[in-house]
Amino acid sequence: MLQVVRTEVQLAGMGEIKVARGAGVLGCIGLGSCVGVLLYDPVAAAAALAHVMLPEPNGADPNATPGKYATTALPALLELLGTPYASQRKAILIGGAEVFQNRQNTLRIGARNVEKLHELLQARRIPIVFEDTGGHHGRSFEFDLASGQLTLRKVGEPPQVRNLSHALSMLAKAG
Repeated sequence: MLQVVRTEVQLAGMGEIKVARGAGVLGCIGLGSCVGVLLYDPVAAAAALAHVMLPEPNGADPNATPGKYATTALPALLELLGTPYASQRKAILIGGAEVFQNRQNTLRIGARNVEKLHELLQARRIPIVFEDTGGHHGRSFEFDLASGQLTLRKVGEPPQVRNLSHALSMLAKAG
């Protein structure tokens, strides 16, 4: 008889950081203007995920919740993965929508989150291998470390499944 083994799913809530090594599933539910930024290290087969709420702290203590701000989340993710400037790191960005269309255009929290994360990743030469950001609809996603499969759900649309193993250099090299 075939036995199905369920993999533990770790969901990062607002401002939270989650880490998985080897196997496991990392994800975020209900990303509006927030951005789920996931860093993957193919050498260590490890990933770290932050549910970023704002681009940078504005008078608040950024160390209290490092996953809350783009400027503190990215360094925290790198530290959790190990060597902070390793060239093999890859990034996935999901979220950053402008779900409240009646708000002032100057707020643009989703767009500012995405812009700040792009800036920080580029400065560290970390390539973005998959991105689904912007628009006006919320998103949720799950990333399976063992398979490289990303399941993306957008409000009002059927789930999309993407195999990112090749983009993340997860495929075993022929020997």
